[in-house]
Amino acid sequence: FIVLLMFFLQGIISGLIATFLFDLYQIALSYAYNINKSKWNLVGRYFIGILEGKYVIEDIESEEIIKNELIIGYFTHYLIGSIFGILYLSLNRILHTEPSILLALVIGFLTVIGGWCIMMPFAYNMGYFASKKSEQKKIMVQNLIAHFIFGIGLYLGYLIIN
Repeated sequence: FIVLLMFFLQGIISGLIATFLFDLYQIALSYAYNINKSKWNLVGRYFIGILEGKYVIEDIESEEIIKNELIIGYFTHYLIGSIFGILYLSLNRILHTEPSILLALVIGFLTVIGGWCIMMPFAYNMGYFASKKSEQKKIMVQNLIAHFIFGIGLYLGYLIIN
């Protein structure tokens, strides 16, 4: 039982480290190049809406502000990061004897697919792969790099906890 608990704790820590690096990268871009970072309050608003049966939102920014949406958005962000940390550790232990950077980057890519195919069309009404936006390529490249950083964070998190 203790071994299993430690394994899950290691996966959670790896995911938290990766998510934190993702956020640091976005903050750095915001300060250095005035690039908008993720709006975690809107993520919270969307997930609160899901609990209320609202799966598609036309204009999330004009929706009524919900109490604690920012906290819920960050919690959801870090929870999902932790889940991917556990997935990375699990697959890495099955497939490799040492931490795999390639596997971490593949999982980072899988996380960006979630943003492109779930959050963009249903939460932000941007279409799949930001297809409704004139700056689609820019958005996709920024997302891809941020999630690439997340993948590197998974790998670094695993190295730190091992």
